[in-house]
Amino acid sequence: MRKILVLLLALSGTLCAQDLSLRERPIAHQKLWKVSITALAAANALDIHSSWGKHELNSTLAGANGRFGRDGALLKLGFQGGLMGIEYLLTRGHPSGKLYRALSFINFGAAAGITGVAAHNYTVPR
Repeated sequence: MRKILVLLLALSGTLCAQDLSLRERPIAHQKLWKVSITALAAANALDIHSSWGKHELNSTLAGANGRFGRDGALLKLGFQGGLMGIEYLLTRGHPSGKLYRALSFINFGAAAGITGVAAHNYTVPR
């Protein structure tokens, strides 16, 4: 479990370490977007931890025994990595403040929702 959490945090940090052009300095909206990506990664890590070994209602994330485990965690990490990759590609071609701000709001909203689900998961017995 710890290896998966370390991998998740390492992958989220990798995306934030993008090349910065020498001719322009990072804008405040870009920093906000990076913080929102980190918040989303932390929320997903919390959700994975809170669901591990418990009965999973989502059949896509459930293992053969109906519980959340390695396969479900890898799928969640894949979905998050895909989202982060799409956002990176969107912002790489059009680095506007409005786009960074909109993606930040989406990421913070998703992180809040996922954190709420994780909080509920901690109340569910194994």
